[in-house]
Amino acid sequence: MLNPIELQLLPSCFEALSWSPDGDLAVAAGEHVQILTPKTGCLKPNTPGKDAWDITRIRVNTFTNAEWAPIPPQNRDDFSLGAEQSTSTVIGLAWSPAGLARFRRSVLAVLGSNLILSLWEPIGPRAIWTRVAIVNHALHPDPSAPSTLTGELLRKANIRSFHWCEPLKTPIQPEDSDQASEPESRWGIQLMSVTNDANEVVLLQIKRNANPTSSTRSYHTEKLTSYQLSGEKNTPKVCPGSILQKTLQLKSRILSISTGPWAPLHAAKKNGVHSTSAMIAAVYGKQLYPLKTTITLRRSDNGTNTTAEYQVTADLADHSLANSSSRWAYCQVEGPIKWIHTNQSPKINLVVGTSTGFLTISMPRAVYQGTGKGKDRFEFWPTSTSSFPIEDGEPRSDWELIAGMATLTDEQNDSCVLHLGTSAALGAVIGLETTITKEAESDCSLGLPQWSKVIKNIREQYDLDHDLQGYAMNRVWGLASYRGVLAVLVTRHPTNMIQYKVASDERAVVGFAFEGTEESPDLESLFSPVPDHNEQSEGSGRKKPVTFLLSRCDKDDEINTEDQRLIYAAACCSIVDKRLASTRPQAQRALERLAVKTGADLSEEISNCTNGASTISSKSPDQLSQAGGHLFEKCDICEAGIPWASTTEAQCESGHLFVRCGLTSLAIQEPGISKYCSTCQIEFLDEELIARLRDEAISPVFMGVARAFDTCPSCNSKFKCSNLT
Repeated sequence: MLNPIELQLLPSCFEALSWSPDGDLAVAAGEHVQILTPKTGCLKPNTPGKDAWDITRIRVNTFTNAEWAPIPPQNRDDFSLGAEQSTSTVIGLAWSPAGLARFRRSVLAVLGSNLILSLWEPIGPRAIWTRVAIVNHALHPDPSAPSTLTGELLRKANIRSFHWCEPLKTPIQPEDSDQASEPESRWGIQLMSVTNDANEVVLLQIKRNANPTSSTRSYHTEKLTSYQLSGEKNTPKVCPGSILQKTLQLKSRILSISTGPWAPLHAAKKNGVHSTSAMIAAVYGKQLYPLKTTITLRRSDNGTNTTAEYQVTADLADHSLANSSSRWAYCQVEGPIKWIHTNQSPKINLVVGTSTGFLTISMPRAVYQGTGKGKDRFEFWPTSTSSFPIEDGEPRSDWELIAGMATLTDEQNDSCVLHLGTSAALGAVIGLETTITKEAESDCSLGLPQWSKVIKNIREQYDLDHDLQGYAMNRVWGLASYRGVLAVLVTRHPTNMIQYKVASDERAVVGFAFEGTEESPDLESLFSPVPDHNEQSEGSGRKKPVTFLLSRCDKDDEINTEDQRLIYAAACCSIVDKRLASTRPQAQRALERLAVKTGADLSEEISNCTNGASTISSKSPDQLSQAGGHLFEKCDICEAGIPWASTTEAQCESGHLFVRCGLTSLAIQEPGISKYCSTCQIEFLDEELIARLRDEAISPVFMGVARAFDTCPSCNSKFKCSNLT
């Protein structure tokens, strides 16, 4: 089980904890962010909490003039204390869905009090966290010619809040069963919703360039659409037309935003066009506003390796519930927003923190999509403080704001559980079933989560260490979930004295609790890769890449010499590996076509496809220099031929030994151009490093197979950098 981790920091905002799909924890700590990466592969069962993680501390509030120019003092209407004079502490952070960063990992979005939103990811073999993009540039009126902004233009470029949308996965194209699906159907298109100081809701698309020339040019952010919210309805308790109302309308900002799940893709009559929609909940001042976004996907026929294959357009408008949300108007929203749902649940739920608790809004999917009709189309239950569960003997804390929410979803059992914690360390858990049935309205009881017991133990240990005689309390700063495990970020404080501390005494603790009914997993099993049930062994894992490469010879009439080498290597791999015997007929057809196209003598390889031989002899110097000699491998050191005797190693006639790529089976003869599987340590050619070293374009077939198989074919783990790059 994961042990608590004590960190030398003080959280700087609520929801200060975020857990990535790759297992990395990020904690907001003033001017810094601390990132905890789990150590796997060499740990003992009872490893202490801090020793089980690699902890990286990065400073996120320093910018060069090229990244973001200094802001001059603004006038009274455009002045922002946080943007102009603060030390720029972290006020929000969140990991992107998996698939956006290099090796299909997640990037970290960090929002500072200077209203600048930046993206971070580890660069190089030492995993140095680097700022790779500034999202505010997409809101610049002319991103190609950045300059110092003032007035209304500056307010439009300042980001107040953001939220990563769920990945928009495209429909799977009908292909052969042996072929890999498109990356957009596996990882989805990455979208983000943001709000700015001009009270606009903006939808952005964030893409990673296929072959970036540098880390600062790795990402491209495109503004899809924006929608201006009006301040006419955000002050329902203020006298209409008064000076106070006008002042509040002028100074109110959209402080929080959250995008709900995407509706199922709808295919239009025109081929290649799909559309979907989602509901966006925005908190303007302290009022909840529902919006609707509609996304249209158009498949691009002329897509290349540097551009997306799908063109995305978006539209934002008022949701149909906007005219029926008068019951929401008098709820003072002050906490986070969370959507709770499963793929099969009949209703979608929205949970919003308020000044006196939290409210849940449950709506059928038709109403969520804006197509439902009827007056009573959502249920509304505010929850009082007295319903919060506590253990016997626990001190009752006064109600404070909700500091964090997290959900645990079980798609197989069609269940979803919401965990929430207040800043006063009150914890509660509520199941999806209690918020979608009318019978549960009279008995909306909250359960006590397991992590409440964990932070109780943390508080009691703090009490004993400082001899406080029970006068101690916790404060919760955030919740995060990962594969059934809840992480909670807490600080500990005395209650009968004034607490004084210097920066070196700042401490926070991350506690972990397994909320499932089964036995708690250990560290290795928790962070192990999700297995692909279609891949049972290394041999079967190689079958799809080999089949993919062999099929290129049939589909592409004109292929260059490098593509021909890849197809030839795949055919040799199917001959050498006995586990790929089923692919030999396809390999024979590919070899016959290569022999016709190149004029090479491939009689030995073609005969081995039928006689069952498992080795291919090296080629003589004459064969290497004749027509089609580019197909055969030769040693870069001594220029001797390399025979085919193994799919993992390549040894020339002079004895020089090389490792073969786990994807293309080519011999890797140059250092510093490889990537590795993070679990099984298999070596692969890194297409991005090769692109930086070469002046000419990379082989389309090589880029195609690298794009189709972007995780380890054997164990489904994600790649990591080479130690030499």
